[in-house]
Amino acid sequence: MVIQSLLRGVFMRHFAIAVACCLGAAVNASAADIKSISRLSAGPNNVLFVADWKTARVHAIALPEAAQKPAGASFNILDLEALLSKQVGRAKISVEDMVARPGTAEVYVAVSYGAAKEPALFVITSDQKARRVDLKAAKSTSIALRDAPDTDYKFWRDAPERSYTVTDMKWREGELFIAGLSNQDFTSTLRRVKYPFDSQQSTTSVEIYHTGHNLVETRAPIRAMSFASWGGKPYLVAAYTCTPIVTIPLEDLKDGAHIRGKTIAELGYGNTPAGMVAYTKTDQGKTEDLLMLVNFERGASVIPVSQVQDASARPGIETVVPFGQLTGLDTTPAPLAGAMRIDNLDEKSFIVVRRQLEKDALQLVTIGKDLSFRLSDFVSEYAFQEYSFKGDDFQLKYIKPRQDILLQEEGFADQIKPSN
Repeated sequence: MVIQSLLRGVFMRHFAIAVACCLGAAVNASAADIKSISRLSAGPNNVLFVADWKTARVHAIALPEAAQKPAGASFNILDLEALLSKQVGRAKISVEDMVARPGTAEVYVAVSYGAAKEPALFVITSDQKARRVDLKAAKSTSIALRDAPDTDYKFWRDAPERSYTVTDMKWREGELFIAGLSNQDFTSTLRRVKYPFDSQQSTTSVEIYHTGHNLVETRAPIRAMSFASWGGKPYLVAAYTCTPIVTIPLEDLKDGAHIRGKTIAELGYGNTPAGMVAYTKTDQGKTEDLLMLVNFERGASVIPVSQVQDASARPGIETVVPFGQLTGLDTTPAPLAGAMRIDNLDEKSFIVVRRQLEKDALQLVTIGKDLSFRLSDFVSEYAFQEYSFKGDDFQLKYIKPRQDILLQEEGFADQIKPSN
């Protein structure tokens, strides 16, 4: 009995040490240990969240103070690849994510480069300067994401399943919402983590009815998400591959729960959502809450939150939507083909990483929220030297003022035509 008691005491001491070490490891790994970057999110008080899928961690990096700048910065970086590649030995780069630091006109871009897909993080300003963030010197804390995928399986022999541990990540009112995969039976997962980090995290598995596949799905993760509120309650609005739109009350996201999101719309098969941001737009004195959804295989969609509210009040879609048909939301197409990542730069402009398809160029550009396009992408009637606005009241009143703003912002102020 004495020996058993001694052994039990030794075991409990070692067990306590192991638990303490695990808890410490959950929040104390350094940004110097980052092996990959999949998603970024701007947090509070000069914090940037960085998801590392290889180690299944999220790091909170403390950024240096930056001056607050008024709205109006214009980004016209038309060869982003050259700007960043030269800082990583001219290696080939792939953009993983981009996020604007609110109020500062600074934009953070995460890339992987070279054959080994090494991670790098850059801060870029509108004067076309890029500085690589020294992750080894960065002050940071981190948290390990529990139940991350741990298999060696690769989708289509190329993309590791573990690389989908974090597919989107957004900060909201003291919590970081993390969409992605787990290693559980119901793979599609939403995690909620409070910041400053501790060892606690809430994990909810999510299933949906996929309108194009005619299938209840528990594996495919959320690819893009944002938040909206109506009826006094906050909701998560999520877009999935192919592109069902789903709403989830935040109050349903409880640790250990398995829930079913409400499918409210189908916006097109054969597509992967690339990003979703919430914004407001004022037109003729009326302010409207909107969501901008950009896609890898389709153009972008402007989604009024009022329509999401109305659709969410109806029964969810539970029957197949034939390929090619759209239903549930009356969205407005936006000319943002090639957009890979989008964020709010300020109240008037988006910041967009895009592959400009006609020129096959990787770019970082501002795009106004009013029309959601860049005038300098097009050669139209207005671009010809001989064209004049003179004598056309409609053009002078409605077209020219907007064009003049776009030309100024895009660096072509010298091409603004006279009014008379």
